[in-house]
Amino acid sequence: MKEISKIHGAIYGYFHGNASCQKYFHDQAHEEEFVAYYNSMYLLQDSTESLWSHRETGFSSRPLQAYIEFWGVMQAVIIQQEAIKEIYAIMVGQPLDPNSMKAWPEIRSVRNVCAGHPVKKDRPKAAPFTRSFMGRSFGGYAEIMYEQWQPEVGTTYPRVKLGALLDEYEVEAAARLGEVFLAMKKRWP
Repeated sequence: MKEISKIHGAIYGYFHGNASCQKYFHDQAHEEEFVAYYNSMYLLQDSTESLWSHRETGFSSRPLQAYIEFWGVMQAVIIQQEAIKEIYAIMVGQPLDPNSMKAWPEIRSVRNVCAGHPVKKDRPKAAPFTRSFMGRSFGGYAEIMYEQWQPEVGTTYPRVKLGALLDEYEVEAAARLGEVFLAMKKRWP
């Protein structure tokens, strides 16, 4: 999360240090964009710092504490992604396409699968249901494990290298924020 934090700081500094940028966003006609930027920058900062801090300390050795921490980490990633998408759309002028990346949608999918969300969602009606959940003793950043059941397959225990996936995601997210920074410099030289 170090790289995301660094680029967040550059965006923040450029936004506040550029008179043309300030003039644009403080114009009443752009109030909605300003509020979206402002809120998203705070959400990005808080989620990034929280994810970074937790990564340094790791999951609790107490299973119930670790369980709630896992869901906090996963939700913080979703909050971070939504904030980046909002900032990107405002500054670049077009929506960010998460499907153009690999780890970005994968981390979302892992969250949804571990929560048991994909029972019916995003599946053709003819496809069999998948039932899954993640228990209390799931692992850690090195690797998590969850239980999954599918008809004709039975129960399996997929594993995900969570830390490595978050590292890949960070590279993608930082690159999108880099695009934001370059777009800002181009729009408001």
